[in-house]
Amino acid sequence: MAHLVYLGIDIGGTHIKTGWVEHNEVSKRQTILTPAALEPFKEAIKGLLQSYARQDSFTKVAIAVPGSVNETGTVFFGGALPYLDGVNLPELICRLSDGMVTEISVENDAKAAALGEMKAGNLQGIQNGAAIISGTGVGVGLCLNGTLYRGHHGQAGEVSFMIRDRQMRGADSFVGIGLSAVGLIERLAASMAIAPDGPLVFDTLTKTADPEAETLFLAYTKEIAVLCFDLQCLLALEKIVIGGGISRQPRLIEAISSSYQAIFKTAPIIEKTLQPVAIQAAYFQADANLIGAAKEEPWDE
Repeated sequence: MAHLVYLGIDIGGTHIKTGWVEHNEVSKRQTILTPAALEPFKEAIKGLLQSYARQDSFTKVAIAVPGSVNETGTVFFGGALPYLDGVNLPELICRLSDGMVTEISVENDAKAAALGEMKAGNLQGIQNGAAIISGTGVGVGLCLNGTLYRGHHGQAGEVSFMIRDRQMRGADSFVGIGLSAVGLIERLAASMAIAPDGPLVFDTLTKTADPEAETLFLAYTKEIAVLCFDLQCLLALEKIVIGGGISRQPRLIEAISSSYQAIFKTAPIIEKTLQPVAIQAAYFQADANLIGAAKEEPWDE
């Protein structure tokens, strides 16, 4: 393999996705369910490393993971995977590979996606932009003044903990639960009595006139639009990209953009004060995490 090839590992709350990454393209993909505890997680990662080692030799691994990540590659809290709290992933990968892997980078998944889009995707040339990544939870990667913004302890962009509506009760009141793409797929699937498979759900939603499912879908896109609007108000962004597997659905991006534009019509002062920004799918869509994980930015609090 060429020197620029590395093994990308995108650790999600539902699935772990892997593949060779070369010149911003992913090949030889594998997807497995994310284990529910640390020991089976270690076994799963070891199995993946061995599987790719049988294909070719490699020394570099780039990891995207939920939760805050410090400059040593240690994960804090772990987002949807609390068992990763305090785990130093470079040390773990080195040990599981029996020392074969010597170059290991670790980045928060949303920040990794933002980096990929900044370096080679739809945030290229943007001084102030954001990548909203919706999967099991919701994360935001921020490009401010042309560089990735991590914030204190690397916790910038943890919008999963933002409050949707304080009148709600329980975990659903938080963005990470209420605006989870996985949760949306599950709700739509239940409404239409089909399997919770993303492509199947959106294909069925497009082809059938299911009023309940349509209401769920539009409510979701309106809330994502509000998140976009709030980020713009706070940070004066130029562009926002939507990532994660759900970003493959053109209708989703269209509905978010339409709802976002409608916000500007609610009061004349908004149109006079703010300029709408472009909202589009991440160029690398669901691959943004894998591609951006190795595009390192200096750590600076």
